Amino acid sequence: MRKLILSIVLIIAVISAITLLVTNNSNKTFLEKEGLEGLTTVQMVEKLEAKTIDPNNYNASITATQLSIYTSVKTYTFDVPDDLFYLSIAPYINQTHPCGTHSLVTCRGELKNTTFYVLIKDDLDNIIVDQVVTSENNGFAGLWLPRNMTGTIYVEYNNFSATSEIETFNDSNTCLTTLKLTT
Repeated sequence: MRKLILSIVLIIAVISAITLLVTNNSNKTFLEKEGLEGLTTVQMVEKLEAKTIDPNNYNASITATQLSIYTSVKTYTFDVPDDLFYLSIAPYINQTHPCGTHSLVTCRGELKNTTFYVLIKDDLDNIIVDQVVTSENNGFAGLWLPRNMTGTIYVEYNNFSATSEIETFNDSNTCLTTLKLTT
């Protein structure tokens, strides 16, 4: 009889623990589940760009002024800092896609996990970026630039290179997929 009572108590304790665990997990917000809760907009963009996400779970895009994350039940929006502009680049050799507003979930570039040299100068010939960057699993490399500038981006990869004009105004594109690398 004593073993039966101990067994029943143990079963109830296990069921209670499982119920508590499931309840606590289901009460987490979407942002908590994705590890985005409490992050700045800049940190969220960098985290989203770096991870491969199933677009059936949610989508995220960034304009010059706003990060938007779309789930099946809610849209979350976050302001981009007034002095920053996010430009995501996908240099390519053989294939690209047209894009204006960068999707941190569905945009895919040809050259995944690839290291590039990037030089960005503004129209006054000031160097804004002069560094080596590596594209993420999605084939894009994100760059935080000063807002409200025009300039030129130069990208080099092995013996290939590409140059393009860029701008970082409120109506500027955040996705640059026209950097065709040639010899």
